[in-house]
Amino acid sequence: MKKVKITAELSPAEEGGYVVYCPELDITTEGETVEEAIYMLRDAATGYIEVVGIENIPHFSRARQIQELELVVNG
Repeated sequence: MKKVKITAELSPAEEGGYVVYCPELDITTEGETVEEAIYMLRDAATGYIEVVGIENIPHFSRARQIQELELVVNG
């Protein structure tokens, strides 16, 4: 068993409720409330990882490098 962290990006849905996106896994789901949307994402992410295998998801690869960049933009 391995613990992993994922991101939940929540946005209000046009028809009500919330859409939640996980960039690490590139999956999207929704729920009527924030809590339900998060629950749905946990369920979808767990199922996805179990089917694909954690070692086959590039975001969780040991060879992956992350660097934060600071940009200056007009606006």
